Amino acid sequence: MNVQHYSISDLEKLTGIKAHTIRIWEKRYGIISPERTDTNIRFYSVRDLQRLLNISFLNRHGFKISQISEMSDAQIEGEVSKMSEQPGADEGYINDLIAAVNDLDEDRFEIILNASILKLGFEASFLEVVFPLMEKVALMWQIGKINACQERFVNNLIRHKLVVAIDGLVGQNDFSGKTYLLYLPSGHYDEINLLFANYLLRKAGHHVIYLGPSIPLDHLRSFSNREKIQHIVVSINPGYTEKELEQYLKQLASVFPSGKITVISLAFEYQIPLSKGVEVINSSKSLEQIVRD
Repeated sequence: MNVQHYSISDLEKLTGIKAHTIRIWEKRYGIISPERTDTNIRFYSVRDLQRLLNISFLNRHGFKISQISEMSDAQIEGEVSKMSEQPGADEGYINDLIAAVNDLDEDRFEIILNASILKLGFEASFLEVVFPLMEKVALMWQIGKINACQERFVNNLIRHKLVVAIDGLVGQNDFSGKTYLLYLPSGHYDEINLLFANYLLRKAGHHVIYLGPSIPLDHLRSFSNREKIQHIVVSINPGYTEKELEQYLKQLASVFPSGKITVISLAFEYQIPLSKGVEVINSSKSLEQIVRD
């Protein structure tokens, strides 16, 4: 996938909107207009992606496509911005963290995040501050209020905080408890949700095998002692259509026929039939249910 140009298949994977729906919206409402290469192949820009993400966001929050199609870019961005600024439980921390992000001020970011952890506790701080912050940062990128470097800045600082917290649980990876295998599929690299699940499981006293990002299914097939793994936790970033995810989970279930599969998908709510022993977690606050399985 070119970082500047996207195919309609790329848009489908990144936005969760089916290619067929995108074409209908294009033709009926003129929501986005692809350009064409010299060989007449359609492609879309970063701006098209951002606009489609904004449209998808408003559509999920009650706006009809016909209504959105009559709005200018400024109006669409204004509505998204308005929703992204709705107050949360700890909005003061979030606003201060965003200010630190705007300035790329790592020390200030750390001080504010540490203050929220001291007040709320580590887990509550992530659920009430960090995950809402990440959602706002994603929305701010969509409407052009922050750039890609600032978004990566946030993700790397939060990833580091989780890694340090997990390091502090050395000795709590109990081999006598349930065994959980955690990983991201091939081509998926955003570890934040999976690392948080890793932290929760280790703190609860479970045995965790953490493989990390971009693990091909073939590697899992060659995994020794598969029958000893009771739980498989896979974090799905944007990148699968519903059909692709359904097929992937069938293949994964064939690799671990006796294991329970938990899919973490916080970006999109996939509407797929789930086999017995498969569950999907769609919200950050539901991540805590992993330790209750």
